[in-house]
Amino acid sequence: MNRSERFNEVRAIADDICAGTVTQMQLQKLEELLSNNEQAQRFYLDYIEFHIHLKSNAIPELEIVRRKTFVDELIVRPTHASSLPHQSQPYEATSEKRTASTKRKFYLAGGLTVLCMLVVYLVIQFKPLPDEPFIGKIVSGELLIDENGNVQNTLVYPGMYKTERPVELELRSGDSVMLSAHSHFKLFNSTEIELKSGEVNVISHSNKTIAISANASDIQMHSGKLTVNVDSDATSVSGNTKAKIFPKTWRPKHFWNFDDVGDRVMDFAGRAVGVPSSGAQRIDGLVGKGAFYFDNGKHARINVGSGGGSAPATGSFSVIDGVTIEALIKPLYSGEGPNTTRYGEIDEIFRKDQSDKDHRILLSFQNDRNKSIVVPAGNYAESLSFGLYILGQGYHELKLPLDGRDGRPTLQQLKDGNLHHVVATYDVESGVKAIYIDGKVGARYRYPPGSKVLSGGAGLANIGNSPNAQGHAAEAYAGGYR
Repeated sequence: MNRSERFNEVRAIADDICAGTVTQMQLQKLEELLSNNEQAQRFYLDYIEFHIHLKSNAIPELEIVRRKTFVDELIVRPTHASSLPHQSQPYEATSEKRTASTKRKFYLAGGLTVLCMLVVYLVIQFKPLPDEPFIGKIVSGELLIDENGNVQNTLVYPGMYKTERPVELELRSGDSVMLSAHSHFKLFNSTEIELKSGEVNVISHSNKTIAISANASDIQMHSGKLTVNVDSDATSVSGNTKAKIFPKTWRPKHFWNFDDVGDRVMDFAGRAVGVPSSGAQRIDGLVGKGAFYFDNGKHARINVGSGGGSAPATGSFSVIDGVTIEALIKPLYSGEGPNTTRYGEIDEIFRKDQSDKDHRILLSFQNDRNKSIVVPAGNYAESLSFGLYILGQGYHELKLPLDGRDGRPTLQQLKDGNLHHVVATYDVESGVKAIYIDGKVGARYRYPPGSKVLSGGAGLANIGNSPNAQGHAAEAYAGGYR
C-alpha cells in the first residue's frame, strides 16, 4: 500500500483545501488525522507543497538565442501556358517528359544555390549580421572570447569574455566600463552586464539605466560611479551613486516598512495589508519616514490577516524552505517575572496563532518558567523566544537569554533608547534554528537536516500584541521592519 492509499482521507481533504471547497467539519477531521501522527503530517505537507509547486508561476531560467536561417526554394514550371483547356494543375517535371536541357538547367540551378548558401554561411560565421549592432569598443587592453563572443578590430559584440589584464570599454551609450584582470563576464547589450567573477567599474556619462547582474543580486545604476566585485560567493558594491539592489536568492513574502500613511499598513512584498488597532499609533520614523508606537495594552497590535490560509500548510504564512522574521525595534519590555503562574510579562513582536494552535509562529520577549516546549530545555528568565512547529519534533521555542553572557546583551542594554535589529531564522536544509541581535547570533540549535516546518492556516497574524495572550501585556516598541 502506497502513502496515497494509506492516507486516503488526508489526501481527500487536502484536495478540497487546494480546490477551495473545504468545510469546517473537514478541517476538524483533518486535525484529528494529523494529531500526533508524524507520517500523516509529512504526507499532508508533501502533498500540499506539491500542489503549491504546480500552481507556481515560476519560470525557469532561459537564454534566448537569436538565429537567422536562409531557405532556398526551387520551383520548376513551364515557360508558356498549356494548350489544354481548363488545365490548372501545376507542371510536373517527370523523368519521362523532362528534356536533357531541362535536366542540365535543373542541376546547374541546384549547384549555384548550394554555392550561394555556402557563401552566406561563411559570411554569417565570420562577420556579424549587419542589423546586430556592436555593444561598444575597446579603449585599452584585450578581451579573450570565452563563448559566443565577437570582436571586430576594436568593436565588441554580445557574448562571454575573459580578461587577463585590465580592460577599458566605451559603450555605445557613452558610458565607461573598466574590468579588472582575471574578470569573467557576459555582455548582453550596451546597458546589461553579467559579472561572474572579478571586478567591474562603471562610470555613467549618459544617465541611462545600467544593469549589472552578479551571483546573488542584480544592481541598477543611473549616474555617477559604481564598483561591483564578485569574489567566490561574495558580492560587494561601492560607489558615489545611489544604486538599486535586487536580491536573486530571496524575496520576502511580506514586508511592512511603516513608511506609508493612512489607516492601513501596506505590505510591499505581499498582500497582507495591516489594520492597526487603537493601541498602535503612527509616529515619526526612526529609520525611514514612519514607525509605530505600541502602548503595551491589549489593543497594541497591527492585524495582518491569515495570508489567505484556510488549513495547515496553506496561505502565504506557510513556509517550505525555512522562515526568517526580521524587525527593527526600540523595546520597552519590563522583564517582569511570573508571580502566581509560570508566565510573566510577554511582549510580542510577531505572532501567528489562534486556530493554528501548535502550528503557530512567534517571536516575543518572555519571562517564564518550566515550559516543556523550550528546546534546548532550561529556565531562561528574561529572554527573546522564537517558536515554530518542526515536523517530527513538534512545537518548540528557542530562547535567547538576555543575561549579558557569551556576547549576549542584557535587557537593560536593549533598553538604551537606541534601535536594535532582531532576526529569527530557521533553515530547513541545514536544520539550524537561530536568533540574532544586532548581527550577532545569541541562540542556536540544530535539528536533523531537512526537517520541515508546518505552519500557515486560518489563524490571524499580528505585529505586536496577540489576542491569544489574554490577560498579558502587549509587545511595545517604536520602530519598523526594514
